[in-house]
Amino acid sequence: MRIKISHETSFVYDQPVRSVLHALRVMPRDHEGQVVVSWRIDASVDGRLRSGEDAFGNLVHNFQADGPFDGFTLRVHGIVETVDMTGFVRGAAEPMPLDVYRRDTGLTQPDEAMQLLARRLVRAGGSALEQLHALMDTIHSDIKLKDGLPENPGRACDAFAARKGTARDLAHIVCGCAHAMGHPARFVEGYVAGDAPAAKDARRHAWAEAWVEGYGWIGFDPSVNLCPTEAHVRVAVGLDQADTAPIRLSRVGGGGEKTSATVTIQPVEQ
Repeated sequence: MRIKISHETSFVYDQPVRSVLHALRVMPRDHEGQVVVSWRIDASVDGRLRSGEDAFGNLVHNFQADGPFDGFTLRVHGIVETVDMTGFVRGAAEPMPLDVYRRDTGLTQPDEAMQLLARRLVRAGGSALEQLHALMDTIHSDIKLKDGLPENPGRACDAFAARKGTARDLAHIVCGCAHAMGHPARFVEGYVAGDAPAAKDARRHAWAEAWVEGYGWIGFDPSVNLCPTEAHVRVAVGLDQADTAPIRLSRVGGGGEKTSATVTIQPVEQ
C-alpha cells in the first residue's frame, strides 16, 4: 500500500517568542514492512533543521528558529510504501538491548488488577504468541476506546480501572501486562490509514510490540484488535509515549501558547 501523510502543527503565542527549539519524531524509518518514498519537513519561519537518531533508533529532527515571531507552522509531508507483515517487525534499527524493554515506567507500571489479568492469561496455557493474542483480545473487548490522543496520557492502570482509554492508553496497558507475563514489550507510535476508528483521530496512532522467542518483535494493536497491517506506518518506539512524542517543545519568551494540528492519511494509487 502507498500511503500519503500530511501532518501540520501550528503554534500561536500570546507574545512574540525570541527563539524555539523543537525535537521532532515524525519521520518513519525503513524496515522490511515499509519504505519511505519521499519525506519533507518545512516551517513557515526561517530556521535550521538537523537530523539524527535517539537511543531507541528513532529518527529525530531538531528544528531551531530565532524570533521574534508570534506563531509559526510546521508541515510534514511524505509518502510511505508498506506491505503486510502480519504484525512481524523485521529489519528495523535495534540499538537497545532486549532487556531494556522489560522495564516498566510510570505510564506502563501494572497494578494488581493488571497483574491478575496477566497471571490468568498465563494459567490459561497456550503458546506465548497465543497468550499475547488473548491479551490483545481482552483489552479490546474490556476497555472502551476514547477518541483523540492527548499529548499527556495517563497511567495504564488508571485507564484499566476506568475501562476506557485512548489508543496510547491501550498500548501502555499491553506493555504493562506483557511485562507481567514475562515478555519484553514496547510502545509504538505512528500513523494508520483506512476505515479503522483510530484513523479518524486528529493525531497519530499508537500500538505495542512484544518480543516472542522464536519469532522476534510482533505488533499488537488493541484499538482495532489486529496485528499491524499494511495500513500501519511505524514511526517511533520506546518504553512509553514519553519516548515517542511527535514534537517536544522548548522556547524562550512567548507567554502562553496555543497549538492545533491537522493530519491527513490516505492511500494513494501507485
